[in-house]
Amino acid sequence: MAVKIEKGGKILIFVIGLGLIVVGLNKYGYLDLGGFGSKSSSSGSSNAKVDPTQPLPAAAKANDVRVRVNIWVGCVGGLVANGGLDTVPGSIYADKGLKVSFKIIDDWTEGAAALATNNVDIMLTTADVWAKDFGQFQDKGVNARAFYMVDWSRGADGVIGRQGVNSIEDLAGKTVAFAPYTPSHFLLWNGLKGSGLSTEQRNEIFNKAVHTKDGIEPATLFAQQKVDGAVAWDPDMSDAVAKRAGSKKIYDTRIANKLIADVLVVSDRFAADSPQTVVKFIQGWLEGVQFIQQNPTRAYTLIGTIKDFNIPSDLAKTMLEGVKLADYADNQAFFGTQGSDSDYANIFKMAQEMYRELRLIKHVSDAESSLDL
Repeated sequence: MAVKIEKGGKILIFVIGLGLIVVGLNKYGYLDLGGFGSKSSSSGSSNAKVDPTQPLPAAAKANDVRVRVNIWVGCVGGLVANGGLDTVPGSIYADKGLKVSFKIIDDWTEGAAALATNNVDIMLTTADVWAKDFGQFQDKGVNARAFYMVDWSRGADGVIGRQGVNSIEDLAGKTVAFAPYTPSHFLLWNGLKGSGLSTEQRNEIFNKAVHTKDGIEPATLFAQQKVDGAVAWDPDMSDAVAKRAGSKKIYDTRIANKLIADVLVVSDRFAADSPQTVVKFIQGWLEGVQFIQQNPTRAYTLIGTIKDFNIPSDLAKTMLEGVKLADYADNQAFFGTQGSDSDYANIFKMAQEMYRELRLIKHVSDAESSLDL
């Protein structure tokens, strides 16, 4: 798998395999990768949040990386490698000579705008949302590619219903809250499409739905008993169910276990200008994932120190139980080989179908054009 660059050649992602050798040396005590930093109190940086509508200076040096994230534990591999939102001395990224800044942009549309306008270099998103953003980017002449799988959602995203709503089919005639054009939208669309409901019933659910700006508000509305159902992700989803007697999760990514996958997208501009930085960034992320596998408690602690996330360590542990962090082998399986019917291609195609129905993209793109395999 490679990062495709329109101009300036290619970064062969198999170079990341060298990073796995480094990880192996660390595992057996031959090389010190550096801790992810006991100084992670600095991770609650006051400038962690960014307004994507305001121009930011381009990365000052080739080893500077600005990454859009939303408040989501799935990005913990990168956070561990960095020691927090900003690079901590002695962390994995610091030892690679990188200066990484994770920028919290919870609004998905604003996150894409930040990448398109050079406010960030890399964006955390999901494969389904990327299908929309890629189509819109192509129409605007913005070039970017997905190049790394971060995680699978395995129970962390779901549809919840009030007492008496026990299945997707029971949502017929009910009011559901969700954030449009997010993974929640795609999860609901997929669940309804595979249900026994008629097209008219499915359309009625969407027509009656309460749209929210983010994935947190649906859970809040549900807990306040203002809607019959909601689509949300943890921790808000589980919290809402706990607050409303008789409610339950009726459909989630343990059932649809190959539907919601987080991916990283890099702008072609940044990949062309700083190819080795991209390689080091992914090497570090992979090392962060392995560190978590070997030292999970320290990962929970790190998340708990990030003030802008507002996720206590014990909750971080619970949330990560609903996520499968991706390693190198997972990436190979997810993206497959050129021409293969991969999980990535399947998600991309399904999401394009949904966004075409919504008339948010004008044409269907080949999944392989959105990355290089």
